[in-house]
Amino acid sequence: MKPPTIRIERGERRYHYLWLKYVTGIDLTRHCARSLHGPYSRDVQQDGPQDLTVTLDANRYALAYYLCGVTTGPYRWEDNPHLAFERAPGCNVVIQVKDLKVTLTDARPIPFTNRHVPPDDPNAGDKTFATCRNWQFAHHLRAAGVVTIPGERPRGLGTGSVPGQMTLM
Repeated sequence: MKPPTIRIERGERRYHYLWLKYVTGIDLTRHCARSLHGPYSRDVQQDGPQDLTVTLDANRYALAYYLCGVTTGPYRWEDNPHLAFERAPGCNVVIQVKDLKVTLTDARPIPFTNRHVPPDDPNAGDKTFATCRNWQFAHHLRAAGVVTIPGERPRGLGTGSVPGQMTLM
């Protein structure tokens, strides 16, 4: 099975951080990028090329992929792009994610909100956790059956035709 690709076309916004992660697990005791285990793509960087196509073949155990940007001034967290997506052979999607035009080939977006964050989560009342979309997506993965494992994990858990792959929508 061929790996998915992502094409990122940047608009005018500048980024303090722009990253893509191969998500292999979760840690709900952390927020931001640390709530999503897995290696970063070496190809996606804040100072990288204006337009970029990446073949997502660096980690075959990825359960999902997560694209995140933290914009520069004037900074407003609402302007930060977030896109969770998963392998989906034959699915091709073009989507606008804030100022980024993203083309997914053999992949599809995973819609998520904060609805899977349980009110009794020890960090649910902490604004830094509650407003963190990475952490919200980690809760989405938990609701889909991904086990919370504190600390870094080298590879993911899951089932499917690709090691580590599971349906997360």
